[in-house]
Amino acid sequence: MDSSLCTPGTSHDRSKSPVTKKIRLSDHDISAMFEEPLSSDEQFSYDSDTDLGEGDSADDDSDYCVNEKVLQNETEIENDSFIRENLTNSQTHNNIWLDHSPDLDLIVFDENTGLKIKPNGDKPIDFFDLLLTDDFYDFVLEETNNYAAELFLTRSSNKSRISKWIELTKNELKTFFGLVFHTGTIKMPRMSDYWKTDKLFNLNCFRDFMSRNRYMLITRALHFSRNPDPDDPKPSRLYKIDPVLEYFNNRMLEVYKPSKQLSLDESMVLWRGRLVFRQYIKNKRHKYGIKLYMLTEPNGLVLNILIYSGQGTDSTPEKTHTEYVVYKLMENYLDKGHSLFMDNYYNSSNLAHSLLQRKTYCTGTLRNNRKNNPKEIISKKLKTGESVCKYTKYGVCIVKWKDKREVLAISSEFKNEMIEVHNKYGKSKLKPLPISEYNKFMSGIDRQDQMLSYYPCERKTLRWYKKIGFHFLQITLLNSYLLYCKNVKKISYYDTQYNHHIHDYHKNIFLSKWTKIIKDGIFVKDVEFAPQREKE
Repeated sequence: MDSSLCTPGTSHDRSKSPVTKKIRLSDHDISAMFEEPLSSDEQFSYDSDTDLGEGDSADDDSDYCVNEKVLQNETEIENDSFIRENLTNSQTHNNIWLDHSPDLDLIVFDENTGLKIKPNGDKPIDFFDLLLTDDFYDFVLEETNNYAAELFLTRSSNKSRISKWIELTKNELKTFFGLVFHTGTIKMPRMSDYWKTDKLFNLNCFRDFMSRNRYMLITRALHFSRNPDPDDPKPSRLYKIDPVLEYFNNRMLEVYKPSKQLSLDESMVLWRGRLVFRQYIKNKRHKYGIKLYMLTEPNGLVLNILIYSGQGTDSTPEKTHTEYVVYKLMENYLDKGHSLFMDNYYNSSNLAHSLLQRKTYCTGTLRNNRKNNPKEIISKKLKTGESVCKYTKYGVCIVKWKDKREVLAISSEFKNEMIEVHNKYGKSKLKPLPISEYNKFMSGIDRQDQMLSYYPCERKTLRWYKKIGFHFLQITLLNSYLLYCKNVKKISYYDTQYNHHIHDYHKNIFLSKWTKIIKDGIFVKDVEFAPQREKE
């Protein structure tokens, strides 16, 4: 056993120090040392040719030696997870690049895709209620009433609007959400315009179901998480929206099992106010805002969301930030044979090998300056239509192809085969298979951004978490629409020129909630039916 493992606080050069055989001295042996002179090193199993450095003593180490088997067991327990995390990195630092793809067994995807929980009916409202259950309404109701009580106790004047607060109920909260969705269908410059009686603005639906002051008051008190006490430890930056995020991710995992192809990208929620984790992405429709990492299906169905909360908060010593994001979003979908499509912000050779260990393919564009890229591919100059490719022994392919400009791509699933594709004008062109498949399945996030932009119900507010909360409601509405089209029938477009897919579904959701409330005889006028607070 090496002496460097026996003495704490010391270090030895293992290449120079030979292995020495050591024993633990008993009390009897120690007493015998003083009675009999030392005749040779053999008495203590020390070799005479042991090379000890200046100031080192072999018998100093013997007091700290431990059983080698115990040490190995402890080391295995502590480093098991670390070795698994870094197995791929150690394999890919010195990749041997091949000209031809190796023959490897394919990863089979044999999951039963689709709904795991059936809705109570086949109407749009049934699919919406499948995703937004009473559990969601209950915790929003509790937190909103608690926060309204805090506002009431800290009001600056008895004439403030919060002085007229009455306890919020579940049916009234549903009515409020229905009106919020409807503000996305009918756009007005100011929120108060929805309650105007002028014939140019006359919308009876808003006045019939909730007064303006009550709507504004619920908007002010809307809350998703209790504020921490001064003595509590410092919460995360996202604690105000974490319950909504956790509910959405867990509910989608419970309800739906996705298809083989998945896409991962970021989306932006517009925010121009002060916020420590506000981001800027120049290619997005909303350049400034809160960045959401999303895992979706190619049709735009959102499966998992991660909110970026600042540099250094979403990484580990073993993983970079992008690798952390990929594994966090895919944690429930690994080892199942999925094909993941990502852009060059996430892809790397190390990540492709790491995902391959977890039985997950990945395909997408690749940046030239990523580590372990083959130099002969990066430096190769191509003519239009030409392509060049290299493979690792694990089947990871890096291909470079020139169309109007040079494109670098990576895939652990597809080989560099040129296939014929047709554009929207009917013209044919030869493209590498990895790039063709990437263009085919990488549209999920862009498609959901496009559909959410048709009827946005977010309004300018000083509180970022409310805007995120309304955004999650819209994503839930979009998911329920896509599930309805997939399992029942595809609803016709509202406007064929702009492809407004969601209008008819949006209208059915809104009217279904109102019809149910009208039948129950509740909240035709909230002031008349809501319980009044006792006067102080």
